[in-house]
Amino acid sequence: MSSSAALLSPDSPRVSAQLKQEGYAYLPAVFDSTLLRALERECDEMAARHYRVENIDRRAVYLSDQTPTRTSHAMMLSQGPSPLPTVSHEGLEAVARFLRFHDEVLGGLLGAEVPASSRSMLNWQTYLSGSKPVTEHFDGEYIDYRKDEDGGFTLHEGLLPRLVVILTLSNENQGECQGTVLRDTLTGKEASPPSRPGDVLVFDNVRMRHRVPTLEQPRRMAGLRSFDFQAVHFARTEASRRPGANYRRMPEGLVSEDVDAVAVHQQFLRERWAQVREAQRAEGALF
Repeated sequence: MSSSAALLSPDSPRVSAQLKQEGYAYLPAVFDSTLLRALERECDEMAARHYRVENIDRRAVYLSDQTPTRTSHAMMLSQGPSPLPTVSHEGLEAVARFLRFHDEVLGGLLGAEVPASSRSMLNWQTYLSGSKPVTEHFDGEYIDYRKDEDGGFTLHEGLLPRLVVILTLSNENQGECQGTVLRDTLTGKEASPPSRPGDVLVFDNVRMRHRVPTLEQPRRMAGLRSFDFQAVHFARTEASRRPGANYRRMPEGLVSEDVDAVAVHQQFLRERWAQVREAQRAEGALF
């Protein structure tokens, strides 16, 4: 395990305690400016390489959200061959280092080694002055969701990554809210940890919902989360439960830790993805 990843392992009492007590852990200045600049360049290279209709069609790349004040990209990576769709990050050392860091952190905090075949979603976003806000949500693979009239959405079934790792690449915002706002679904308490270049935020994605308000100044971040490794199955109602799985209640519905996430992905791709993709095309969505 790298020295930086070890900071986030269960061997760090402060980090483990904060994650358990608060639902998140914040570490300042984990990565230096050299890595940050390289990761920015390589994320742009990933977009240039892989934003193709055929990659979206096979669910290795996700639709890009682009407005005049915010751009978001997302695609699936793994350290080794995966039975599910991925794109290559060959030759991109900063991306590879960030992915290794994520897998080491995830494995350390969950107490099991992450297999090389396990995919993670790399998401990077650029916010400009007066950026479009990101509505409150769980990160995850949205198998079934409905758009709301207010511009948000309601998740009916999905796979939720246990933890989300966010790295701030650059940020000109100051003050109380510099980026991500977390809300504890158990207590309703909100937190907005600092978001300075090189800072890492790890949060419990089952317990916490998060949003990003309109930012007055530019900010750029990159995040990783695994939809495969120990991901939990979310069902809003009893009708979306998977047979034979044990569920527990949470404020928004039901979650199960014993559903095979890879098998759920494979079934979704086999039985439902073509219909979802066709609906995207009907709405005019290409990238």
